[in-house]
Amino acid sequence: MRAAQRAEGTSQVVSGMLGAMKTTAKWGVILGVAVVVWTLLLHVLGFYTTNIGAGQIADIVATVLPIVAIVAALRERRATGSLTLGQAVATGLGVGLVSVPITAGFLWAYHHLINPEWSELIVAYRRDALEQSGASAEAIATMETAQRASATDVAQLLGAAIGTPIISMVIALIAGVLMRRKPAAAA
Repeated sequence: MRAAQRAEGTSQVVSGMLGAMKTTAKWGVILGVAVVVWTLLLHVLGFYTTNIGAGQIADIVATVLPIVAIVAALRERRATGSLTLGQAVATGLGVGLVSVPITAGFLWAYHHLINPEWSELIVAYRRDALEQSGASAEAIATMETAQRASATDVAQLLGAAIGTPIISMVIALIAGVLMRRKPAAAA
């Protein structure tokens, strides 16, 4: 009898872990695809070509994408049982890590094939803003150097590989604090 109970308990644990992994993978893929769609939409609207100022604002608005994906993953995970803070952070990290190859691969293609002028368009936009504000030539040159350095393949890959998981964990930590509880028992 006890062996059967242990086997059933082990089966439930494994099933719960597989469910959590599926949830994490699903929302990571959804996040990666959402970033691709968002970027292409902004490109079509000219936000990364002819209306860089709007693109700068839209990039800030895009922070809603990982928030929505991670909160949705946490809600789904919590619906299957309790959600601890550690589970929330692990789920957020997983969502971020799954999305990295999708977004990094797409953004490399975007910056090299679809819009290779992107970095120089950003430099020109920021240079104009600095010139209009009366910034010194040295400040403008510093900005140009920093912008070009941040647009290299290595910088972009490191930003995706390190920045995305960190941001995902922070979002999950905040959401996890607010969401950590057992769901209401079914009647």
